[in-house]
Amino acid sequence: MTVNADTATDAPASKRRRRGLRALLISLGAVLVLALAALGGAGWYFSGEVINVDHGPSEYGLTVLAVDADSVTLPRGEATEKPGTWGLAWEDGQAVIGEVLASDEDTVTRALDRVLYGDLAVDTPARIDTWTYRDDPQTALGLAYEEVAIPTELGDAPAWQLAGEGTTWVVTVHGRNASPAETLRGVEVYAALGYPVLAVTHRNDEGAPAAPDGLHSLGEYESDDVVDAVEYALDNGAEDVVLHGWSMGGAIVSTAARKLADTGVVKAVVLDSPVMDWNSTLDMQAADRDVIDPITWAAKRIVEWRADIDLDDLDQRNFVDEFDMPMLLFVDTADETVDHTATLDFAERLPEGQATVVTTASGHTASWNEDPAAYGAALTDFLASL
Repeated sequence: MTVNADTATDAPASKRRRRGLRALLISLGAVLVLALAALGGAGWYFSGEVINVDHGPSEYGLTVLAVDADSVTLPRGEATEKPGTWGLAWEDGQAVIGEVLASDEDTVTRALDRVLYGDLAVDTPARIDTWTYRDDPQTALGLAYEEVAIPTELGDAPAWQLAGEGTTWVVTVHGRNASPAETLRGVEVYAALGYPVLAVTHRNDEGAPAAPDGLHSLGEYESDDVVDAVEYALDNGAEDVVLHGWSMGGAIVSTAARKLADTGVVKAVVLDSPVMDWNSTLDMQAADRDVIDPITWAAKRIVEWRADIDLDDLDQRNFVDEFDMPMLLFVDTADETVDHTATLDFAERLPEGQATVVTTASGHTASWNEDPAAYGAALTDFLASL
């Protein structure tokens, strides 16, 4: 038998190549598995940043340097020197601070408009508070109220009910991981105009029933609780309602308005720094944190799976034809939490004259803080036009 030398040499080489290719494929497969695991892990983490419920204690990163009956001095920083009206919160108290009276390289002295409760002293740890008012309507604003229970599919949800005149009630809805106190800036205006107000809670709020999965649904199922609140108002003398939502409360209100579209009971909608599109908002937040696109994509898919939602269903621009009521939109162009351009786009898609847009540039849900009088005037004029 004759053996070709080249063939004899090629056979072992071919086997070595196959073994090398197999090893390479195994290595690539292992790398792919590890990459997918890392992608899924990062996506899971960032999904939790969006839908996990968190009512943990606040952090107080400032120290009161000086205080008297009319002013308070704080370390100088972006938050402490920003113009407008803000809250100053500390562990056992709350104050309202106003204009900047003086400043130097290290400190800012602001007008101390009033102390709502607690004792403000030098060396008190504190923080600037966009909500401005805390606690309840009586403590914060001197407004009488009753705490009522709103029947929902998950159980009774507490709410503040403020008496007023007329049959148009206002239902105020706060944002993610917040409380009805966030809405007190608006409640103050409505109460002054004589409107009955219902400042509601929704699932996963402190004191309210938890969602079955214990997660935020970004407006999808929280809106059912607002629909229940509207039914409560109708059962107690209201003929129609104005819905007013802040931040994620804007997504909740918008989705509730769609669910109530055929009833004719929503007289108007007011939105303050609303989340009109979670996709673009999450894209913006991810970009601000330098999160790469594949992780952002994975986080969105995990959000949808964990919360049993479709983010496209919460892009209100996809359902613009379901909004036939007058709308007042407070849009802050300096918003670093929510994609404000989605709100502007939503407004442009509405029929001409249906939406009134008020723009400010002081941060998320800070339209009132920039100029409370202008905010109140815009809201008053809008309500008068209904």
